[in-house]
Amino acid sequence: MNSVLSYLLGLGPLRWMLGSAAIIIMILRPASGTEAAFEGWAVFPTLVFPSLAPILFMLLLLDAIMSRLLMISKEGTEKARLNRAMWTDLVIAGLSLLVWYSYFSHLLTG
Repeated sequence: MNSVLSYLLGLGPLRWMLGSAAIIIMILRPASGTEAAFEGWAVFPTLVFPSLAPILFMLLLLDAIMSRLLMISKEGTEKARLNRAMWTDLVIAGLSLLVWYSYFSHLLTG
């Protein structure tokens, strides 16, 4: 448990919030073919979360690229921390792609 906590604290607060937001949106993904709701709380899973998913996906990839670029000039523990952050971003982005693929493919095919 201590190693998981130190891993999460090593990511930093902004990366932690970005990853958490992407995971929460993956968990609350609507089923494929769900009709959009235009009022009430149903707006969030049917309109807001699907529009945030591509944005968070691109932010995760951007953060992975920036971590890799910063890693070039660092050494030691800072380089290892950036490497962990990069791989964490890539894993969450890959999971996001897998989770949201069926939803967006259903939208595009009609």
